[in-house]
Parts: sequence; structure tokens; C-alpha cells
Amino acid sequence: MAAAKRRGKYCGGVPILGYDVDRDNKKLLVNPDEARTVQYIFRRFIQIGSAKKLGQELNEQGYRTKAWTTKKGKVREGSEWNTGHIYRLLNNRVYIGEIAHKDRSYPGEHEGIIDRTTWDKVQAILEDNKPVKVSMARTKMVAPLKGVIRCGHCGCAMGPTYARKNGRHYTYYICQKDSKRTVSRCPLKRIPAGDIEQAVVEQLSAVFRTPTLVAKTYFAARDIEQVERERLFKQKAQLEMELSQAREQAIELMKPGNDQPGKTEMLTTVNRQAVELSKQLTHVSERCRAYRGNNITEQDVSEAFQNVEGFWEDLFPVERNRLIRLLVDKVEIRETGIDMELRTNGLTTLIAELAGLACEVTERRASR
Repeated sequence: MAAAKRRGKYCGGVPILGYDVDRDNKKLLVNPDEARTVQYIFRRFIQIGSAKKLGQELNEQGYRTKAWTTKKGKVREGSEWNTGHIYRLLNNRVYIGEIAHKDRSYPGEHEGIIDRTTWDKVQAILEDNKPVKVSMARTKMVAPLKGVIRCGHCGCAMGPTYARKNGRHYTYYICQKDSKRTVSRCPLKRIPAGDIEQAVVEQLSAVFRTPTLVAKTYFAARDIEQVERERLFKQKAQLEMELSQAREQAIELMKPGNDQPGKTEMLTTVNRQAVELSKQLTHVSERCRAYRGNNITEQDVSEAFQNVEGFWEDLFPVERNRLIRLLVDKVEIRETGIDMELRTNGLTTLIAELAGLACEVTERRASR
């Protein structure tokens, strides 16, 4: 298939507006009526620069997407336009007589129906309209309900979107299905992320306050804390020994009469190692001090869970995201309220995670 595409051959797939398929010869043939529609769509997009407005116009004027018949004779009717249809059409290099393969394109055997000038103008507008891409890591950091929250009216996922106003950053969850419609029909459209996340945390407070969960979390946290304390003090002792050895080696190299070959280079290396070891030792020592006299108690866990909002605020965003995944199966939003389904399995994992977070929060508070 790759070789055929490099030769410009049509290799199958769902037929596109503007062309009919000659299945015997595996070629695309221009459909004159549909080609005029495609040309109109390109011209009109240059004029208004909005896929949503263009889709709305096409639907109001009675235009539909490609209707075609499968090899088995099944008729696929055209449908109303949405923004996805518009963008796929405007980005399809078939219309300028090319066949795309991976990140390259090749001259096709078929006739193009869009001239290069029109194509370039459309691509420039699309590039200007392109939203700033947010990395997956960033999305996870700021949208803990991503993959969990759903629109109860449209029966689809709600995803995060971002906006900046007066130098401030705002996050929202939008109905994914409604965002592709040319005319909005969802009563929710978009909701502020902070509001819905706060509402979810408030509903979770009942789970956090369960005496059994508090007790189990405390015992798990106590064990985790003990293991971590032992690891830190062992690491501190190891670093102190290595730093002492580096200093002794430096003193030995600096003694009068020491003419060891490569002395200067060795001394530079030893000094660099000593500086790095000193930095590590300072960091580990600070963490050790946080553990001295600050052993986690059942009261600590209970108080943290009683004040869920405070506990939540002390978590890093990525920790909030992980905790939501452990606790919540689905959050369904409607105008009338929120329906939330909790996970009933994986209690052991949940307790271990809560215990680890409780230790982290206690350490952070103690080191402030």
C-alpha cells in the first residue's frame, strides 16, 4: 500500500465528497456537482474563517455530507455537518490532487478540484485559528476529573479546556459532543472546573470520614512512615560517610609534596563530588528533621479527613488526579445536580495511596 501511495494511487477507504470511486480501476473520479460544493466550502471558509459558522450555514442551506453505497449495496446517507467534518475536508490533500502517506504527500493519479492558492489561504487560516496545544502532562496536572466526568444530557464525556483573561488562567469542562455541533443544544455547554471539582470533593467527604477507612489508613500510614524514616536515616548516614571520604581524599591530594600524576584533575573531580554530596545531604537532613517528633497519629489522619478541603489543598495536582482515579468511577453532571459513582474494588490500593498521601501532607506541613 505504501508503494502504491507513493505512485499516487487511490488505496481505498470511505469515499469523500467531490469524488466517486471507480472500484474496478481503483481510481477517484470527479463528481461535478459535489466538486462545486467542495469549492464553495473552501471559498466560504476563507470569507468567514469559522468551521462552526460554516457548518451551521451548510446545514441551514440543506447541504449534507457524502452519501455513498458500500460494495455490499448498503446505502450510507449523508448527515448534518459538524466541525469535525469541516476540518477533515479542509485538511484533505486529495482535493489538490495529492495522495498523503504518513507525513508526506505524493502527486495523485486523480484530478484535483481545489487550486493551490485557495488551499494555501485555507491552511493559513487554520494555522492562525489553531488553539495552543496543552501537553498530556499539563492536562493531567490541572484536570483531575478528565476521563471521569460525563454530560448527563448528551451521554458523552466532558473534557478540559483552558482560557486566559486579564492574565489569569481558567479551566473549564466542556461537553465534547456539543462542542462539535454547529448549533449548541446542551444546557450545560461548559462548567468551571473549580466549581465542579469542589462539589466532587464535598461529596467525597463522607467517604473520607468513615471511621473504618480512617483507622485502616492510619495503620497503613504508620507502617509507611516507619519504612520511610528508616530509609532516610540510612541514606543520611551513607551520604555523611561518602562526604567524609571525599574530604579526606581532597586533603590527601593537597598535602605538600604530593606529586601524583593527574593531581589537579583528580582534585577537581573530588571537589565536584563533595559539592553534590553536600547538596544531597542537606535535602535528606531536612526530610529527616521533618520526621523527628512528628510521628503521624490516628488523630492526624482523622483531622485531615474531617477537613477534606484542607487536605485536598495540601495535595499536589498530580496527587489529586491519582486520588480521584482511585475513588471515583463516574461523575455525571446535569442541570439538576451531580450523580457520582464510587469504585467499590481496590480498597487495599486506596488505603495504601491515602496513607502515603497522609504522610506526605504531614511532612510538608512540618517542614514549613
